[in-house]
Amino acid sequence: MELEDLAKQCQGCAQKNPVIVLGSGASIPHGIRGMGDLANWLRENVQPADEAEVDAWTLVRTALAAGDHLEAALEGRALPASLVVKIVRSTWYFIAQDDYSLLKSAITENIDFPLRSLFAGLFRSTNRNIHVVTTNYDRVVEYAADTGGYIHNTGFLPGYVRRADGAENLIFKQGNNLARTVTVWKVHGSLDWFSDPHGGVMSLPMTSELPDGLVPLIVTPGVSKYQRTHDEPFRSAIQGADRVLNAAGAFICIGYGFRDSHIHPKLMTRCRVHDTPILVAARTLTPEAKDFLQNNAGRHYLALENHENGTMIYNFEHPSGVVIEGESYWELPALLELIGY
Repeated sequence: MELEDLAKQCQGCAQKNPVIVLGSGASIPHGIRGMGDLANWLRENVQPADEAEVDAWTLVRTALAAGDHLEAALEGRALPASLVVKIVRSTWYFIAQDDYSLLKSAITENIDFPLRSLFAGLFRSTNRNIHVVTTNYDRVVEYAADTGGYIHNTGFLPGYVRRADGAENLIFKQGNNLARTVTVWKVHGSLDWFSDPHGGVMSLPMTSELPDGLVPLIVTPGVSKYQRTHDEPFRSAIQGADRVLNAAGAFICIGYGFRDSHIHPKLMTRCRVHDTPILVAARTLTPEAKDFLQNNAGRHYLALENHENGTMIYNFEHPSGVVIEGESYWELPALLELIGY
């Protein structure tokens, strides 16, 4: 495969006002530890109390020790509600430490956010709104937007104590023009989303400690994550993500594993039925991602993953993959250079 052909396919996808889909692999380069590290943390730090918790958690720990990824270890297990709360709190604390460290670095240093460059490139068109759909709890997208001078919108009104009521009608302007806005659909919640003791929903400035009396509004991997998705703010986030995924002219997926049933079916329908172009980049494509590419990606797909000699490329003409030596084009900075951003 010629490098020029690779560049043209990447550029063609970027020119169609793509929806950006981010998984944990997009945050790892910024020091946000991934699902493997989270699984190890939960295995060592979640402390079950009564017999029901001990029995349920022993099964999960055994599955993790046997090599199952976190979602597989938790999937299909009826965990006691008290144990789910412990998993949620421990997950929040684990990721919040990394996120808060990144925030402090972004304040004091000139952090290079490749997503910021991606946003800048996409905003060179007449488009004033970029949609990002993500399963991540962290705020890498928000920091990238802020440091690029763009507004980010996660479904809450502006302010220190942010509420979601009325945010669906929010329009940002700069003078008489619409402001360049990055709308982030966080289908699994966010580190700065909480519920109060009365069930109220709010978004607060990011800290490294869990505010007293508040419960993090993040949904955990595995089957337990679907227990709360009919409630706000998850319902609005999922419905909004559905709308933009169903209408997308193209997709750019960064570090996404194709394991989430909120997002994966929409991608499958758009690509297999409507032949919507999709660009997938990851250090290592998951088995689920490779199954998607083989069976449901249509004709206009391009996937890039790490290879010891450079980058392994998959597309309709090369379904088994072909190596382009030299650059790591699966990494976002190199990929952006290829696109011309």
